[in-house]
Amino acid sequence: MLHQGKLKDWDSAKGTGFLQQHKAGPDIRISSSGFRKKPDQLNNGDQIFFQIEVDSEGKAQAVSAYKAGQRFAPAPAVKKPALSTLPFQQLLSVVVTVTILAWLGYQSVYLFSAHAAPALPVITEPVTGPAEMALSDEPVSPAIQARYGQHFQCEGKRHCSEMLSCEEAKFYLKNCPDVMIDGDNDAIPCERQHCGHRGF
Repeated sequence: MLHQGKLKDWDSAKGTGFLQQHKAGPDIRISSSGFRKKPDQLNNGDQIFFQIEVDSEGKAQAVSAYKAGQRFAPAPAVKKPALSTLPFQQLLSVVVTVTILAWLGYQSVYLFSAHAAPALPVITEPVTGPAEMALSDEPVSPAIQARYGQHFQCEGKRHCSEMLSCEEAKFYLKNCPDVMIDGDNDAIPCERQHCGHRGF
C-alpha cells in the first residue's frame, strides 16, 4: 500500500530521517537505502511517497520511497512462469503420445482377439412338437392340437394296421383326408384293432 508523508529530521551525513504521515499514525523511519532512487537533494518538508515494511527487529521502516515529482524508470515487472513454457509443452507432448500409443495398443489386442477366437459350432436339434405339425402337408388347428396334446399329426397313414392306438385313429378320422379306418361309417375308427365298441 502506497503512503504519503513529509520528510523530517533528515540527516544528510548519515542518510537517515523520519516521515510524518499525512494520515494519523506514528512517524516512519527512512534511510537512503529505502529510496528506489535517492534524489540529488533532500530537505525537510519534502513530500515522499513510500511503502511500509517491518524489519528483522520488528520496527516499521519506509521502503520503495521516492520524492514527489521525481522521475525514474519503473521497476521491472516480475514475470510469472507461463503454462506455455518449454518444460510444460514437453510434458504435454509426452502425455498425448502415451495416450495415443495406449489406445492403439488396445485396439490391436481387441482386433487380434476377435480374429483369433474360434468359431463356435452350430448345434441343430430336431424340430419337435408344434414345429413338426407346421411342416405337415395338412395343417392342424390349435384347438385340435390342444385336445390331443400335440401327440399326433397327419403323416399319410390310411389303414388301421398303421395306427398305434385308438386315440391316433380318432385323430386321423377327424383331421386327416383319405383315411380308410371307418368301414361302417359309425364315427368309430378301427373297431376291431383299437377302439372296439367304446363311445367316441
